[in-house]
Amino acid sequence: MKRTLYIILLLLVVASAVGVYWYVSREARNSDVSEWLSRSLDGVASMHAQGVDGSYTLQRVKGERRWEVLASGLSWNVKTRGMRGKIDNYFSRLSVLTPLRVFGDYVSGKGAKYGLDEAEFKIILQFVDETKLPLTIRFARGVGGRVFGWNSENPTFVYEFDPAVLGQFAFSAPYFFDARVFNFVEKDVSQVQLVQSFGSSWLVRKQGEKYIFSLPGYLKGKDAAGSEIELYIHTLALLRASKMILAPVAVEKSISALTIKVLSRGRKEPDVVEFFTIEDDPSMYMGKSSWLPIPFLLDVESVSQLVRSAFDVQNRTVVDFDIGSVASFVVDHGEHRYIIVRKDEGWRVRGGEKNIPGIDMSLWRFTNLTFEALPLNNLSDTAVKVMRCQLLDSDGKLIQAMNFYVDPNLPTGQCWMKSGDGMYYPVSSRLLRDLQGMFPTGNGNK
Repeated sequence: MKRTLYIILLLLVVASAVGVYWYVSREARNSDVSEWLSRSLDGVASMHAQGVDGSYTLQRVKGERRWEVLASGLSWNVKTRGMRGKIDNYFSRLSVLTPLRVFGDYVSGKGAKYGLDEAEFKIILQFVDETKLPLTIRFARGVGGRVFGWNSENPTFVYEFDPAVLGQFAFSAPYFFDARVFNFVEKDVSQVQLVQSFGSSWLVRKQGEKYIFSLPGYLKGKDAAGSEIELYIHTLALLRASKMILAPVAVEKSISALTIKVLSRGRKEPDVVEFFTIEDDPSMYMGKSSWLPIPFLLDVESVSQLVRSAFDVQNRTVVDFDIGSVASFVVDHGEHRYIIVRKDEGWRVRGGEKNIPGIDMSLWRFTNLTFEALPLNNLSDTAVKVMRCQLLDSDGKLIQAMNFYVDPNLPTGQCWMKSGDGMYYPVSSRLLRDLQGMFPTGNGNK
């Protein structure tokens, strides 16, 4: 009896060992089929995708290096440019996927536990080389939330992947859209124009290293602020649509609220973008671009950052002179005059031996003064002159003369400054306050 029991136990142990060996061998078939895909995906001509968000096609444009995305909208079919870098990266990542495990028992219609018979995401790849058979790939979430993949190269095998893989490849069509609103090279821009239905409109053209106003008329021929224009161009180059519109949108008016045109060297027509307000949605604008073949949405905050008045982009520097040519600096403050001359040792009050620090910085700050609002030809009776500054060269010739006025009607932190052109400019009063501290009314040459 004991001997019989012993034999039965031994047989059970052997059977268990065989079963474990068979299971482990079956679960570790990835050593037999180590490659998820054996062919390169460099020669893909098109990809048709079908997922929970609908279907679309990525199509390589013949004879060119670009892609188009063909998708189904809510009421029409759309075709737009695809991001070549993003599409190439997609195929590269897809081809080198590493499975966790491989199972060799898949039969179509009998693999419910894998979920592949009704896959969440399916793609069919066609190749430029038409002798190559199309490649079908499926991804699905099976029992227990595990993610499985299948491809037509190895149709009897099922590959298990990290659960994140489904989210890394099962994209909807907008993921591949080229969302750039403009298409230009920043250094090639030769003209920028902004048009508003109600507001300031302007046009600047590049001449040499400067941007010169053509519009509005009162600024024609005057310099625009190069740094402001270049920053604006950079902002436009980075602009991206927040969402493509695949269904009709009702706009409030047929006339755009804002239009921006950018012309580049070598092009006959500018890049044009128009923005329209949307009925019942004040938080968004609808945009139409000469680069994007379908409309798009952009939030109000992003559009508002594109609005620049002619005042914002004009060169608002009040005075311009060569700091190195200044040999003496004359300050009249109240009833006192200070005459500061440039010496080898530094800046000194005439007849004195003590250096006056901060003069070079003050001269630099003069050249960086900008007006805060439009200048005036005449001042009101409330303005009071408080300081006069004169800059002279080594021959005693006047380089620049500037008068400062305080006015209680100006916003806090501003004063008036009059320069050589006879206009009165509202500028920051910080430089004036600092000069008043350097040259008080109680100490001077007279």
